Amino acid sequence: CHDSQSGPALFGARPSLAVNTSLHSDSPDNVIQVILHGITRPSAPALGNMPAFKHSLNDQQVTDLLQYLRRQYAPDKQPWQNITEKVQHIRQQPGHL
Repeated sequence: CHDSQSGPALFGARPSLAVNTSLHSDSPDNVIQVILHGITRPSAPALGNMPAFKHSLNDQQVTDLLQYLRRQYAPDKQPWQNITEKVQHIRQQPGHL
């Protein structure tokens, strides 16, 4: 959905992950929140919503996805540590994005 060259245009615009500041952050918490809880109120209507994956991806799948996203879109940054524990903690919180 974020690839401007391919993939389905399901939810409006396709924001580039290459410029996503959360992927360059020292903490994966914001990215985890978005993956698990989605975005129901985007900053601009043209962006559309991002679905939540809390009930369709398990902790290991979210961890694998986070590791991939960090390597792919923030290769100059160190890998995040203790991701699975952070995913488990955030999964228990109510979604508020």
